[in-house]
Amino acid sequence: MRPPWKMVVRTMKEKPMPEARSAVAAAILEAGGMPLKLRMARSGLFLLSRRASQGLPAIVDTEDGFVCLISLDDLVDVVVAPEPTLKEVMEEARVKRRARRKISQGSRIASVTKATK
Repeated sequence: MRPPWKMVVRTMKEKPMPEARSAVAAAILEAGGMPLKLRMARSGLFLLSRRASQGLPAIVDTEDGFVCLISLDDLVDVVVAPEPTLKEVMEEARVKRRARRKISQGSRIASVTKATK
């Protein structure tokens, strides 16, 4: 199962640039958690690398801005993969399709339907 931030990034491919930029940045920052200061990131680089390889981006706060550490597989998946289908989006949101009710022959709806045919 894909991490939710990847679904957001894939969905934003066709959106206008300003809207997509802010939504993608927010999704990655939310998944990455609190940005680490550069000194902390240096000492925990191994742990950050492991976290990124497991599908969770790591955010580092540097002098020039935020830096995002993600795995190469995640980057390729987000850039190359097509937009998600409605089915994928619904599955990601864990929305189940309800089964249709069967209308019995003696019901009021069935008699109305027969009368209109």
